[in-house]
Amino acid sequence: MEKQNSNSNDETFLANWLEGKISDAELKNRISEADYSSYLKMRKGFEVSNQLNASIKDSFNKIKDKTANKKTTVRKLHPISWSIGVAASIILLFGLFSIFTTDLITHKTNFGETKTISLLDGSEVILNSKSTITFNEVDWKENRQLTLDGEAYFKVEKGSTFTVNTNNGSVVVLGTQFNVNSKDDFFDVVCYEGKVSVNSNSLDYILLPTNSFRKINESSLESSTTQLSKPTWIDGESTFKSVPIKYVITALEDQYNIKIDSELINDSTIFSGSFPHENLNIALITVFDALKIRYNQKEKRKIKLRY
Repeated sequence: MEKQNSNSNDETFLANWLEGKISDAELKNRISEADYSSYLKMRKGFEVSNQLNASIKDSFNKIKDKTANKKTTVRKLHPISWSIGVAASIILLFGLFSIFTTDLITHKTNFGETKTISLLDGSEVILNSKSTITFNEVDWKENRQLTLDGEAYFKVEKGSTFTVNTNNGSVVVLGTQFNVNSKDDFFDVVCYEGKVSVNSNSLDYILLPTNSFRKINESSLESSTTQLSKPTWIDGESTFKSVPIKYVITALEDQYNIKIDSELINDSTIFSGSFPHENLNIALITVFDALKIRYNQKEKRKIKLRY
C-alpha cells in the first residue's frame, strides 16, 4: 500500500483498516493506546450493525425476486451517486464511532441502598442512598476526577490529585478520607483524615481532620468539628447537626422511598439528631416527635405533616 493512499485522509485510513487492508498491529503503531482501544470498540459496533442489517438484506432479496420478471427501466448510476454513498458510509462510520467509544462509568444507588465501589487506583467510594458518581476510566490514572450527585464517603489512595466535582463546588485531595454531601442547595464536606481543599463560588477552604464545611442555600460558610471517625450513615443511621428540617425530610424520603408533604409546617425549623435506616416508624418518631410535629399516612408511602 502506498503511503500517500494510507494517509490521504482519516476516512480512507479507517475504511482500509475496517476492510482488512491495514492490520491491527499497523493500526496500533500509528495511533495512541486510547485511540486504539476506541477503534476496536468501533469495529465491534460495525459488526453489530451488519448483523442487524442482515434481515433487511433478506427482505430486499425477496422483493427483488418477485420483481425479476417485470420490465424495469435501467439507468446508469452517475458517479456523484457513488460519492453520496461513500459520504453516507463515512457518516455512519463516525456515528458508530461516537456511540461505541464512550468511556464514562456511572454508579448509582436506589432508595435505602448503599454501595461500595473500588476505583481503578485502589481508592474506595461508599455511596449513600439515591446518589450517583460518574468518571472516565480511560484517563483515570492521569486525571483522577469524578462527578458526584448526592452523598458519598471517600477513602482515597495517595497519588495524583483526586477531585470530586459537584453542582455546589469541588473537593480536591491527594490521599485522605472524607465525606461529601451535595444535593440541590445543600453542600457539606467533612474531613476525617489527611487534608481536604474545598472550592465553592471561587473561594478555597482547607479542612484538616475533624473539620467540616457546610453551606446551605447559598448562605455564608458554616464550619464546625466532629468527634466521629466516619459518617454514621455507613453504619445505618443518618445524623444531623443544626440542619433545617427540610433536608432531613429529603434524607428520609431517599432512605425509605416515601413522599412527605410538609406544606403545613415550617420546613426551616432546625433539627439536631438522627434516625435509623431499618425502621420507618422509629425514624418518624425520632425526627418529628422531638419537634412536636404530627404525621399521618393517608396513602401508601405518602405522609402528611402538621402541627
